[in-house]
Amino acid sequence: MIARLGRISMLAALAVGVLLVGGCASGDGARTGYTARSLYPEKYHSVAVPIFDNNTYVTGIERDITDALIKEIQKRTPYAVQNNESAETELSGTITAVEKTRLNRSRGSGLVREMLLSVTVNFQWRDVRTGKTIVERQQFSVGDEYMPSMPVGERPEIAEYGVAERLAEQIVASMRDQW
Repeated sequence: MIARLGRISMLAALAVGVLLVGGCASGDGARTGYTARSLYPEKYHSVAVPIFDNNTYVTGIERDITDALIKEIQKRTPYAVQNNESAETELSGTITAVEKTRLNRSRGSGLVREMLLSVTVNFQWRDVRTGKTIVERQQFSVGDEYMPSMPVGERPEIAEYGVAERLAEQIVASMRDQW
């Protein structure tokens, strides 16, 4: 008798769970509640990512940002990264500023203990077929800290890599469909 009651309550809980999941994952395109559809616009399938232009004196950072962006698109989105001729969309940008700011100094030596590397970009994601802009941001800035003095002695390239990763994450996040 107890086993039968346990089996009935388990079946009832399973039925309620199926109903709840079915209600949450409505594929009807409704913008309320939960959905199982992609976070990214489904009408696009490919994106080209040319190397960002660099209007600063810091060389090489444009390659790091572009590389991180391609990897992030491949990891997080349903889009295939293709060359400029065959892609439906293009994500391009310009690095407008790279700044280093002292955050603090060592008390004893006066050497810089922590630095902040900030990179500012303008970027645009557009439909190549129509020329319509999908997403555009101006003066989009991201920063990362590093410790140049001993005992850590981090090189600025560590912060450049961190900034490129953060920038890529946030740019790809801005490619999501508007809710």
